[in-house]
Amino acid sequence: MTTLLKTVSVLSLVGLVTIAVGSTVSGQAPPAGQGRGRGEPQAPPPPQAGHPTGKLVIWGDLASFDNPPTLPTHCILTSRFKRGQRVGLRMTAIDGGTGEVENTAVMTAHLTVAGRTIDVPMRWRGVGNAPAAEYPRQPSEMWTGTWTVPADTPIGVINYTVTATDRFGRTATFTPFINLVSQLTIVE
Repeated sequence: MTTLLKTVSVLSLVGLVTIAVGSTVSGQAPPAGQGRGRGEPQAPPPPQAGHPTGKLVIWGDLASFDNPPTLPTHCILTSRFKRGQRVGLRMTAIDGGTGEVENTAVMTAHLTVAGRTIDVPMRWRGVGNAPAAEYPRQPSEMWTGTWTVPADTPIGVINYTVTATDRFGRTATFTPFINLVSQLTIVE
């Protein structure tokens, strides 16, 4: 009986090894030159000089912009806000060809609240004067906008987008993920 058990175990092991090797051979390995674990990643493509060389790309998040900024909830990522809280919209704009910050972008957040659109202009923070206690270096890639949730705002999801236009006339629109859990939501 133990001989049969040993034989079945060895055959099972051989089968697993065959499957593992076969899947690697059949294209499951990482692309050539790409490291695994602590291996070296592929070198980035050579830099492209000047803007514009690609599409304007924008993305960002929501954070609590509670006042004063010394509150422990200030700048914490969240999508849940109560009436009276300050919603912080943080964005960045990148030249898609160079990967560099496109500091000429003008951004506006558009919130749809109770059937009407509220435009929230966003300010580029790359001009300095950011408090050293909050920023280990001066931000050059961040735009911010703030909206204080009015007392009469209905409870529930608030749809928003952010649009941007740069000095070259390129435009971009940011729309948050469609998952309802990650949407800007007003709570009790």
